[in-house]
Amino acid sequence: MKFKELTIQEYEDFATHCAGRFYLNSSKMIELKKQNGWETYYVGVVDDANQVLAAAGFSKVPVMRFYHYAYAQRGILCDFHDPELTTFFTEALKKYIADHGMAYLRMDPYVEYQQLDDDGQVVENGWNHQAMMDFLASLGYAHQGFFKGWPEDRQVRYMVVMDLDDLSEDDIVANYEPNTRRTIARAKKMGVKTKELDLDHLDPFMELMDYTAKKRHFTDMGLAAYQNQIRALGSDHAKVIVSYLDTVEVHEKNAKDLADIQKEQEKTNAILAKNPNSKKMNRRQKEELERIAQIERWEQTTKELEAKYGKEIILSGAYFVIYDGEMDYISSGSYDELRKYSGPYVIQDQAIRTAKRLGLHRYNFTGTSGIFNEEGPDYGVFLFKKHLGGRPIELLGDFDLVCDPKMMKNINRMQNLKHVFKK
Repeated sequence: MKFKELTIQEYEDFATHCAGRFYLNSSKMIELKKQNGWETYYVGVVDDANQVLAAAGFSKVPVMRFYHYAYAQRGILCDFHDPELTTFFTEALKKYIADHGMAYLRMDPYVEYQQLDDDGQVVENGWNHQAMMDFLASLGYAHQGFFKGWPEDRQVRYMVVMDLDDLSEDDIVANYEPNTRRTIARAKKMGVKTKELDLDHLDPFMELMDYTAKKRHFTDMGLAAYQNQIRALGSDHAKVIVSYLDTVEVHEKNAKDLADIQKEQEKTNAILAKNPNSKKMNRRQKEELERIAQIERWEQTTKELEAKYGKEIILSGAYFVIYDGEMDYISSGSYDELRKYSGPYVIQDQAIRTAKRLGLHRYNFTGTSGIFNEEGPDYGVFLFKKHLGGRPIELLGDFDLVCDPKMMKNINRMQNLKHVFKK
């Protein structure tokens, strides 16, 4: 085995066929770090035939003004079950990173830690990767804790995913929780549709995200970041999808539905004129009157919304990334006033179906806090994802590997002083 620097193409060719791949550790996402002024590096281990066996892509991140660390976002790409390869790669990485002026390597691999059930509870006598954790610790990888939630300087440890290989599209829909299935059907019946926005027309989505960020108290990544990612990944691999109402089509549908029910009502009334005591016809007449009243309410509501928002009404939106067999749901927003149209459900249904039609292996609803009860800040969102067929997974978490002990000591000293002065 030999350690060497890799070209971006060599790294990407290996990454797209390696376990642990994720869109964040793709070269395209790593290269975006150059916009922060950070240097990027690609290294790996090759065999005698120059075939790549393990690889790492990382950026050089400033810390405490004078120092740097290496960040391999979503982990290095290495078979941690292979002790010889992992040991060789780790030792070579430590020297390379130190030689290039970085104190330590931080990584957060896309590797599951232990088996969870559909409710997020650890499966008794299920599998786990504690032996892998112990092995990495023996090589110097310091685990940063089994945290839950969303620390500002960490990637999430818990995700919700749906594995697609053994499911048909009909299976996917059948696996939706019944109320979720009815909600999607009802929304489509009300005229909710989806469409993709192109790179130069993201304003409706950004207005939606600004609203949601203020309402939910989070910081969105902003227009430039979305545009940069879409340019880097390509429009086939990064998509903004919105749900919306076309009020012209809704008016037309309401008019047609009303005409259809009124025709049925005429037939019902004619029968009742001859047989006024028919329970069946009286029940049908009541249902028809209720249906007419419902359509009239929808029509009035549509007119009011049209006056406020225009003929095309954006309900919700979401940003997705497709990378090597997986579709990832990254961010989303919706308007509270338009919640009854269930736009997010229609978007998710469309995205999951798209993932299946593209032959992808997994649909990833991405982050969740890992607090799988009503005390969780995102418990409602977790249930939303679960009811669409998702299952929770727990990842290994973050590891720091000290590469330059002297530099690391200086960083720790400065961080301790900073904490003292803050007090």
